[in-house]
Amino acid sequence: MGKELLLAIDIGTTNSKGALFNRKGEEVASASMRHQVSHPQPGWAEHDAEQIWWKEFLEICRTLLGNAQVSAGDIISVGISSLTPAVLPVDRQGKPLRPAMLYSLDVRAEQEIADLNKILGKDYSLKANGRPISPKSTGPKMLWLKRHEPEVFDKTSYYMGAVTFLVYRLTGSFVADYGCYKLAGLPFSIKEFGWDERVCRECGVRKEQLPELKFATELGGTITEEAAKLTGLVQGTPVAVGTGDFLAETLSYGTNFTGLPQISYGTCVGVDNGNDHAAVLFPDIDPASCMSSIPGGSMSNGCSVIDWMISLISGVNQQRIGSDELKKFAESVPAGANGIVVLPYFNGEKAPFEDPFAKGMIFGLQMGHTPADLYKAALEGTACAIRHVLSRNPKQKNNAVVMGGGINIPMLLQTVSDVTGCRQTTLESYNGSLVGDAFIAGMACGLFTKRSEINAWVKAADTIIPREELKSIYDRKYQIYLELYERTAELMHR
Repeated sequence: MGKELLLAIDIGTTNSKGALFNRKGEEVASASMRHQVSHPQPGWAEHDAEQIWWKEFLEICRTLLGNAQVSAGDIISVGISSLTPAVLPVDRQGKPLRPAMLYSLDVRAEQEIADLNKILGKDYSLKANGRPISPKSTGPKMLWLKRHEPEVFDKTSYYMGAVTFLVYRLTGSFVADYGCYKLAGLPFSIKEFGWDERVCRECGVRKEQLPELKFATELGGTITEEAAKLTGLVQGTPVAVGTGDFLAETLSYGTNFTGLPQISYGTCVGVDNGNDHAAVLFPDIDPASCMSSIPGGSMSNGCSVIDWMISLISGVNQQRIGSDELKKFAESVPAGANGIVVLPYFNGEKAPFEDPFAKGMIFGLQMGHTPADLYKAALEGTACAIRHVLSRNPKQKNNAVVMGGGINIPMLLQTVSDVTGCRQTTLESYNGSLVGDAFIAGMACGLFTKRSEINAWVKAADTIIPREELKSIYDRKYQIYLELYERTAELMHR
C-alpha cells in the first residue's frame, strides 16, 4: 500500500497554495504562487480563469508531485477550495468567455441590485436567505452580463465559480457545493435549499446553466484521462466537490472550538462570532439552521490593506521592506500611531455594515510622520475593523481562535489583541483552508466518515494576550475610528 496522501489546493484572491497531507493531518509537502486581481475599470475585480485558476492549479500540482518522496499513486483523493463566490460564464466546452467577476470586490452590479430589490421586494432575499442582496450575490452579476455584454450572455452555456471550474476540468462533472452558494445568496435560496426559479427567471438564467448542488464532502468525480496527462495525477483518482476557502478554513478549526469567535486572517479578514458554518459541508445539515446566525462576516478588506501599505512605504521600484524591519517599525511607534487613523475600507465594506461605496482613509497626517507610523496605523485600522465586527455579538467573548496566512504579518496579532481586548489562540497549522481541503478529500474517498475525526489534526500553538495598560488608548482611538466613518459616509457616496 502507498502512503495514502491527500492533495489539497486552494485558489485565493492573491495567491494559490497547495499541500500534501497524510492521514494524520501532517503536511508532507507544500507549494504556493502569488497573483494579482485585475481592475480594468473602477469597481471591477476580475481573475483570468485560464491563467490563474487552471494554470496555477496545474503548476502547484506538478510541483508537489515533483517531490522526490512522492508519487502520483500515493495520492488517494483531491480536495479543492477557492475564493467565493465568483461568476465565470463558459461555453459548452467549459471555455471561459470572459474573466471571472469576484465576490464583493466587484461592485459593478449596483443598478442590477437596486432593480432586483424593486422587482422582488426588499424582503424577498431576507426571507429566502436571511440576508439582503449584495455585491457578493451572483444573480445581479448574471443580470449585468445580460444587459452590458449580451454577446457573452447569449453564448453562455454554464455559470461556474472557481471550484466548479476546476472540478469540471479534472472530472467533467458540473457540480458545486451548497456552502459556496449559501454564502453567495440569490439565485440560491436557503429556504428552498436550491435554486430559486423566480430569481433565475428575472436574471435571465436557466437552471440547467447552474451546477448540480451537492455537499462539499461528497464525491464530485474522478480524474479523467485528459486531466491525468495534464496534472500528473492517476486517472480515476477521486475528487471531492470542494468548497469556498472560508468554509474549508472554518472546518479546519475542528469542533472543540465551536462557540468561540474565529478570525481568519486573509486578503479579506473573516470574523465569525461563534457560528458553526462548516455544518453545511455535511449531508446531515438541517437547512433551517442556516437561516439564523450571530452577526459577523467577512470584511471586504483586511490583510490586503496592510499589504498595500507595505508596498506604499517601500516605495516604487524599491525592495519591499522585510519582516524584521516591519516588526521594528511596529515596536518603535507608540500605541495610537501618533494620531494617524486608517479607515481600511479600500474595497468598500460588507461587515459589520454593508456599504460597497465606503472609502479608505488615512486621517491625521502631519509632516513629522514616518513610514513606521503609517505601518502601525494600518495594523491598528485593521484591528479596529475586527473589533467592530466582534462587537456585533451580543454575548461577546474575550477569546478567539485564529488562522490564516496573515498571522505572520509582524505585530498584527498583538495589535488586534490590544485593540479588541481578546485573547487569540493560534493553531499549529495556520493554512486552515488546506487542512480543511485535505479532510474534505478524505471524506470524499471514504478515508474518514465523521466530522469529529478532524479533531485529531487540530493542535493549539500559541496564545496572544492583550496588554491591559493600552486599553484606554485604544478605546479612545476606536471611538474616533467609528466617528470618522459616521461623519464622512455621506461624502463617500457623492
